[in-house]
Amino acid sequence: MYNLFQFFLRYYLLLLFLSLEVFCFYLIYQNKHYNEVTYLNVANETSGKVYASYKGINDYFYLRRFSDSLVAENAKLREELAESKYDTKVDSGSMRDSTSKSIQQYNYISARVIQNSVNHAKNLIYLDRGKLHGVRKQMGVINGNGIVGQVISVTNNYSAVMSVLSKDFKVSAKFKKNEFFGNMHWDGINSNTASMEDIPKHVLVKVGDTVVTSGFSQLFPRNIMVGTVSNVKMEADKNFLDIKLKLSTNFNSLSYVYVINNMRKEEIQVLDTLLPKAK
Repeated sequence: MYNLFQFFLRYYLLLLFLSLEVFCFYLIYQNKHYNEVTYLNVANETSGKVYASYKGINDYFYLRRFSDSLVAENAKLREELAESKYDTKVDSGSMRDSTSKSIQQYNYISARVIQNSVNHAKNLIYLDRGKLHGVRKQMGVINGNGIVGQVISVTNNYSAVMSVLSKDFKVSAKFKKNEFFGNMHWDGINSNTASMEDIPKHVLVKVGDTVVTSGFSQLFPRNIMVGTVSNVKMEADKNFLDIKLKLSTNFNSLSYVYVINNMRKEEIQVLDTLLPKAK
């Protein structure tokens, strides 16, 4: 008995350790199902986060491809608008040509904005399309909301656009309701407003009136949205109205645009060369 007591006294720590080990294995066995569920939950949550991240990335690139495709499709649809056609029909009094038809005058090259500025005196926009895609200098640029600017420099794969928000930009525009036209230019105040000039005082202009392109410029077809009248002033010592416009294009969120190719532009330029030079 004494020897047994001595044995326990000498090895009680080892025996206690072994007892606890056995008890732990017993608890593990008893809670095996719980541990499996916990492991599966953790594994599923981790896998879910990984797959969710992968799907998010995949969806982003899919959305990008979808957006590119949609913009290209919209460019094709724009070519079917009446404003993109040259009407060969002759209808003047007794003279009528019933065999005539509309032919294409404008086509559109979709492009993505890769750089943009709105807080300079001469703001520029860079596009991911260039000579290899048909872009040339002196082409107009629009988006789904209205005019954007004109191409001023081109490389093989990129182009630079003079934004409407530039003190050097000016375009012929008209009031949609009465066809009176003048020149629109940026007033340099902020990215949302512009000025309309050369509109006589007798023309009835109201806040909210719509202003569109006149089509007199070789940059843009007629009736492309420019903006709406935000303020009108009539000064006694001036012959023209002081008109402020709210631009229809949001230059702070440009993503995709359309570069306009006027396929009859060169013919009109040839006509200019045939005119006698002013002396």
